[in-house]
Amino acid sequence: MKKMTCKELDGVCDTEITGATPEEMGENAAKHAMSVNDEAHLAKMMEMREMQKDPEVVKKWMDDFQAKFDSLPDA
Repeated sequence: MKKMTCKELDGVCDTEITGATPEEMGENAAKHAMSVNDEAHLAKMMEMREMQKDPEVVKKWMDDFQAKFDSLPDA
């Protein structure tokens, strides 16, 4: 299990997000953003949706996230 803050995941707050895999952490981050349901998190989710329109940008973000995840100590 690893952990990062919402901000470390390009989010807007200091809530800790955990996951055993990058995919699980991403799912937990999305659940967090939707559960908070405030303007800052909604704006960030819209920004991420826009990013997903460009496959090259998505690939770079995913590669960067994978590298960050791999470098984290186990929580």
